[in-house]
Amino acid sequence: MGFLKDISNLNKMGKEMHKNSDTGARLGDMQAKMEQANASMAGMAARASSTTALHGTPATATVIAARQTGQYINMQPMVSIDLLVLMPGGMPSPVTITEVVAPLHLARLQAGSQLPVKVGTTPDDVMVDWLGVG
Repeated sequence: MGFLKDISNLNKMGKEMHKNSDTGARLGDMQAKMEQANASMAGMAARASSTTALHGTPATATVIAARQTGQYINMQPMVSIDLLVLMPGGMPSPVTITEVVAPLHLARLQAGSQLPVKVGTTPDDVMVDWLGVG
């Protein structure tokens, strides 16, 4: 008798939750998250198609902070990375980039760790050289 009563209670709770849910607001929230993901992907694609990967100036960056955005591309997390880029003979420059990071490289994003980067023509045009020695 207890099992059937529990099923009945769960059924009532499900109907109440369905009645109180705002589908329009949830769809609007999902649309905003998709737009954010598209903007992040557009930025990553622009950096990947720029000449920075091939002709960028090698530099070293210190990881200030890294946080997951909650988005995944091909089961790999998209991470927002705060870096302090130190150009040879230049001033340190703070930069925040968003990249899809392979799980193999997540441990390299500890605060204070050093990463090899390539810097393009503008200070914000920074790419992490994941295959470089760092």
